Amino acid sequence: MVRPLGGAAKGQRVVAPSADEFNLAIGNQFGPRQLAGIEKITGPDFGGIPLLSASGAPLAAGYAEFDEILPIFTQNNLLDQYDPTTGAEYQNFGSTPDMEDESAAPLTVVPTSTTNPERPRTVAAGYDKREQKITVVFRDGTFYNYYQVSPSEWQAFKARVSKGRYIYSYLDSKPRGPADIAGISATARKAFYRIARGSQQLHRGRPGKPPKPKKP
Repeated sequence: MVRPLGGAAKGQRVVAPSADEFNLAIGNQFGPRQLAGIEKITGPDFGGIPLLSASGAPLAAGYAEFDEILPIFTQNNLLDQYDPTTGAEYQNFGSTPDMEDESAAPLTVVPTSTTNPERPRTVAAGYDKREQKITVVFRDGTFYNYYQVSPSEWQAFKARVSKGRYIYSYLDSKPRGPADIAGISATARKAFYRIARGSQQLHRGRPGKPPKPKKP
């Protein structure tokens, strides 16, 4: 179940499960190394997996009970589109500026919203404010960076339901290139993709938002 921030007082904001709690809820499907890799991918600001009902309505004051995600992990098609070896389709476009840090930004938007939940353009995204870069995880599992992205452009990206359209209209004009993910194991990337894509299917492409605290 969800837990309140800072205590159990009525009306306090609740937070979603951590990676460890989420893993426990789905029957410990990921090992310690996979979880460590997921934490490396998401970073310290990751808020957990936000869940909605099938109609898109928030559950449990903004986040679903853990068992809402369980049926998703019985599906066999979560990894149908996962194939990082096809990332070459992105590598021929744009160019990474010299001296840019090509590592991936921590992914905090998990999953990304989409107007086509069966074939989304992206499944996750994150932003590094200091380096002003967006990292997205495409449908095939490719980690890809867009550079020289202002904080306001990141906010606009998050606000758009269709990430693919925003990428096409705005980010594709930026310097860009594949993210350096040499420090993240293939098994961790695959486990992370499974969580992100499973949550995206449960949302049916709708964005998940934490609830606002009630006024006293």
